[in-house]
Amino acid sequence: MNFLQILLIILGIIIALILIFGLPRKKNLRKPSIEGLDNPEVAAAFEKMTNFLPFKLLRRKILSQLKLYKSTGKLVDLGCGSGNLIVEIAKNLLNLDLIGVDISNEILNLAKERAFQNDLNKKIEFKIGNVEDLPFPDNSIDFLLSTLSLHHWQDPIRAFNEFFRVLKDDGTLLIFDFRRDARKFFYGLLKFATKIVVPKALKRINEPLGSLQAGYTPKEINQMVSQSPFNNIEIEPFLAWTFIEMKK
Repeated sequence: MNFLQILLIILGIIIALILIFGLPRKKNLRKPSIEGLDNPEVAAAFEKMTNFLPFKLLRRKILSQLKLYKSTGKLVDLGCGSGNLIVEIAKNLLNLDLIGVDISNEILNLAKERAFQNDLNKKIEFKIGNVEDLPFPDNSIDFLLSTLSLHHWQDPIRAFNEFFRVLKDDGTLLIFDFRRDARKFFYGLLKFATKIVVPKALKRINEPLGSLQAGYTPKEINQMVSQSPFNNIEIEPFLAWTFIEMKK
């Protein structure tokens, strides 16, 4: 590699960093979003999109985070979607009892099929459920995990109360979600993806841009969780998403 090539690479990195970190954060009102995953065409399109690189990187990040905790007990993936993440968890964290919960029967069928294809159908249980009314008894769950789902909840405070109910006394809630005040670079990136890259069924419902626009800012999340029974709370904002850890 000659000097000119090295220089071009360095300049490219600098320009990318300026675009990512230099552009201001977006300031806009929240627009609630409903995915409509009970529509078979939308569910199939969503399943296709979850194989895109950003989603794969997110799953890798979540797995690395989970490995920091004790790897035993019962874990529930809230809004498990088509099962990509819970299948990866089953492959990597062998001592966890896993349950995937989703409100959409259509997308849950895709998750069951994925588990079957990976010979994990006996390892993972799937249930229809709503975050505001979970199908579990009090003090029965060790881990609750939610990824890219918080922005769809109709009543987050009620959901937090429900999470507190089902978690054991030493239980942990982990949430990964978009932050609406992401930098304008990410808005441009998702706008491009929504118009050009994603399947037509998702374009019609303005996804994935709609999910970013429906996200909460770290300040809004602070206000919501302060109204919940949880006291041990950590909120870590990143470039375009927020990581929340809440312990009972």
